[in-house]
Amino acid sequence: MLFRKFLLVLLTSLSVNSCTRAQTWVDSLDAYARAQFLPPNKYCWLWTHAALLNTMVKQYEWAPESSKNQYVEYVQKAMKKNMAVANGTSPNDVASALGLAFLYRTTKDEKYKTKAERIYRQYLKIRRTQEGGVSHLKLFTELWDDTVFMIGQFLLGMYQATGDEKYLNEFAKQFRLHHDKLSDPDSGLWVHGWDSNNRIHCTFCSQMHWPDKQTRRSTEMWGRGNGWIVVTLSDALDVIPKENPLWTEMAGYLKEMIVNLPDRQDDITGHWYQLPLRHTEPDNWIESSCTAMFAYGIQSALRHGVVNETKYRQSTDKAYRGLRSHSMTTTGSGQLTVKNVCVGTCIGNKQYYYQRKTKTGSPYGIGMCIQFGLQYELQNGLRKNKN
Repeated sequence: MLFRKFLLVLLTSLSVNSCTRAQTWVDSLDAYARAQFLPPNKYCWLWTHAALLNTMVKQYEWAPESSKNQYVEYVQKAMKKNMAVANGTSPNDVASALGLAFLYRTTKDEKYKTKAERIYRQYLKIRRTQEGGVSHLKLFTELWDDTVFMIGQFLLGMYQATGDEKYLNEFAKQFRLHHDKLSDPDSGLWVHGWDSNNRIHCTFCSQMHWPDKQTRRSTEMWGRGNGWIVVTLSDALDVIPKENPLWTEMAGYLKEMIVNLPDRQDDITGHWYQLPLRHTEPDNWIESSCTAMFAYGIQSALRHGVVNETKYRQSTDKAYRGLRSHSMTTTGSGQLTVKNVCVGTCIGNKQYYYQRKTKTGSPYGIGMCIQFGLQYELQNGLRKNKN
């Protein structure tokens, strides 16, 4: 039995490396993610899995022509397995539909467009605030920063696939509405949530009485929650035509969010913390997924000329080295995975976030490290396969 297990791992590793010879820690993470951690036949219609699906799409964009097909095949297999359950009845359900938009764009197969358009119609029926902001929850009307990624990646993908500006306009509308309720002008970051009616309730994992009675906002700015926004803004700059006024608007939002991040980065580990604004508090701890997301946003801002100061380049250097040194560990098959990843998190006070557990290996932790690492390596000449 042990021999069969060893043989399976060996054959899987050889299969993956026949397409992508391991060059850096990014390649090792990618090989592990696709072949062992979440192969497409195990993909489920979950927001957690959607974060890694998004990474497969990003790798397709940056890969040479000779390597692109492996990412298309991954998304095809994942979507085929889930076509019967695919839906858009909540922001978290919408998240995986980015794969359908991607497949319509790359294959022109009408079945993907038909399914994606159905999900968009379901999305339009999701609970909303009076202003039209999409609620993160089905039973209560709340705006969360997580929603920006969950719906944003799908809306950007549909615009990219069809050229229909209704998707781009809906993305911009939702971003502005969430920014209005969640952003903090002093720090540039966002609080985690806003409650529309100030009702005292507890969801499946949020803390009782989390909304402030006056502002209806939560009190803390959570690392990964802000990371979802930074990643989505970064991707928007790759999708929106630069001559479109929305590009400048989104670039401004991105700069607003990253402008102070280098000052809150830990010099020793290159990481940001679970609660980035409380980086000097002893109970706080480094968190790898937000570190990769913030660094991805800074790298994108550098690439697009949104910022150009030396401190931002130094910040991505620290993150690239720090993630490898402090947040990666070797699996039993000899490949890398990611640790120091905060588990799925709802809304609460400072101690609530400090007491959240961490895990090793998660779709969003692995996926976001790949996305940042790949972009960093391409922009810094560490790999030669950019088109």
